[in-house]
Amino acid sequence: MRNKLNLLYYFIKKDIQAKYAGSGLGILWTVLMPLIQILLFWFVFSGIMKARPYANTKMPYIFFLLSSFFFWLAFSEGLSRASNSIIENAEMVKKISFPNVFLPVTVTLSSYFHHMVGFIFFLIVYSFSSSASPTVFFFIPVLLLQIFFSLGMGMLFSALLPYIRDLGQIIFPVLQMAFFLSPIIYSIEAIPEKFRIIFYFNPMTYFVTTYHKVILLKEMPSISYILVILSLSVAAFIIGSYIFKKLRNGFADVL
Repeated sequence: MRNKLNLLYYFIKKDIQAKYAGSGLGILWTVLMPLIQILLFWFVFSGIMKARPYANTKMPYIFFLLSSFFFWLAFSEGLSRASNSIIENAEMVKKISFPNVFLPVTVTLSSYFHHMVGFIFFLIVYSFSSSASPTVFFFIPVLLLQIFFSLGMGMLFSALLPYIRDLGQIIFPVLQMAFFLSPIIYSIEAIPEKFRIIFYFNPMTYFVTTYHKVILLKEMPSISYILVILSLSVAAFIIGSYIFKKLRNGFADVL
């Protein structure tokens, strides 16, 4: 078990180092790249459309956006990379005997490492700009559950993609749809009542809304939301690991 953990640590370390190899700014890119996207959304939705996250507060829109944006980036990048991890490492999978589940797990955890650096910077600035509340620490268990959800989804899609190559063509548009159908750039309260049911079919809605609640609104997380998040995370992890275990022996034949 210890040898496997050491191997996983090596894979993650290697993936993180590879991402910044030859880069002068190194880890700063984890902040700079999302910052470009953040400034674009802030300019469009706050500067042009005059969007306000909550009707009864004067909360800066940038705080609203940053409180969940990094979590979405980690999930989106992790799932995209994990889905292709077996195919992209086909030669390694066919020729080397190792726990190939480490491939989707590595890129998923690496993606969370990258984007949590940006979130920590935001949290430091936010703590100095707003009165601190102990509820902010509830983001930690929610984040851990989101990581389990991501790992499960990553294992599921990475196992299916070698067999169903067309699946790779729909992951990006589905992630784009999931982004706009979750309350990341606008609050759930800003969505007309008749359309909210669509958002509640999106698992990320429950994660994002809970981040807003504990970080911005400084309230305890909703028990019903936590139960949904827990159920989604456990189900995704169990199903993803089960499907991966069932299909992994055939990877070498289809790659």
